[in-house]
Amino acid sequence: MESNSSLPLIGLDISSRHLRYGIVTSDGTLQHFHREPYTTTGDPAGDALSISESIFRAMDLVLNEAQSPIAGIAIGIPGLVNHTTNQPVMVPRLPGLPDVDLGGALKSRYGVSAYFENNTHAATAAEMTSGAMQGTRDGLFLRIGNRIGAGLVLDGKLRRGKSGFAGEIGHLNIDPDGIECFCGSHGCLETIASAPNIVRRTLARLERDSTSSLSLIEKQGRELSYLDIIQAAEDGDDLAQLMMRRTGGFIGMAVADTLNLLNLSQVVIAGTMAARLLLIPGIEEEVRKRTISLALADCSIIPAKLGSEAGVIGVAILARAQLSSQG
Repeated sequence: MESNSSLPLIGLDISSRHLRYGIVTSDGTLQHFHREPYTTTGDPAGDALSISESIFRAMDLVLNEAQSPIAGIAIGIPGLVNHTTNQPVMVPRLPGLPDVDLGGALKSRYGVSAYFENNTHAATAAEMTSGAMQGTRDGLFLRIGNRIGAGLVLDGKLRRGKSGFAGEIGHLNIDPDGIECFCGSHGCLETIASAPNIVRRTLARLERDSTSSLSLIEKQGRELSYLDIIQAAEDGDDLAQLMMRRTGGFIGMAVADTLNLLNLSQVVIAGTMAARLLLIPGIEEEVRKRTISLALADCSIIPAKLGSEAGVIGVAILARAQLSSQG
């Protein structure tokens, strides 16, 4: 990356369904923030080309708004990023992306280097800087959505493993006889507690229980969504509340194993605010059953403080740290 660490960076977070981006100043302030949806077709090459073009449009827009030179471009990826090569290597939502030299294209087009990071690691960095994990020495940031990922903080530092692949808590095995995961294993936490699988499990339950308000959605000819389940739970629907509480229990199994292994002081739950609050009671209940009491006494389980901008801010924070180390 360029040597002028006082210049702002462009931060961009590719979530499972949206692009979020803006200018992040040297003190971590986010400016010119945008959020826009994107869709995939199932064609890896076509989707990779489409998301690349969307990124170029986003860069052009925010640079035009900011009218400022930048030090670099920081991009959060919903998948694995190899820190040695600075390349995305596995992106379930966009499987063709690792085959595209996006960094080279950005360098050629904008004259600055691009930095890639797992977007859950990026959100963890933001929470460490200005959110719920400020001052945390040993903690777990857990983000629940279309995928389930984690950021691990030990001795006050974000730990990403040898190549950057740490934090894939969504692939801890919860049910050995469960359904197949895209990773090749069976019964991973993600196959049970990610947003699409909460919907899948709820639909199966609705086949046996038509008293829930959620059954009306299908009768209206509309597909049930994760947000529908969250809203119904908030409105007091018994089945929706049960599904969220049981989902929290499955997540609690993975959290308990992590606490027993690492004796953490804090677990921070991220996702939509409503989902965080609905899931935490089930998580806490299961953690109490499965965690060594002395380790549990050391730990608090709380919702994240930052919203959808966390990944944008965090990826720029991590990129700036690398920029400083090179300068």
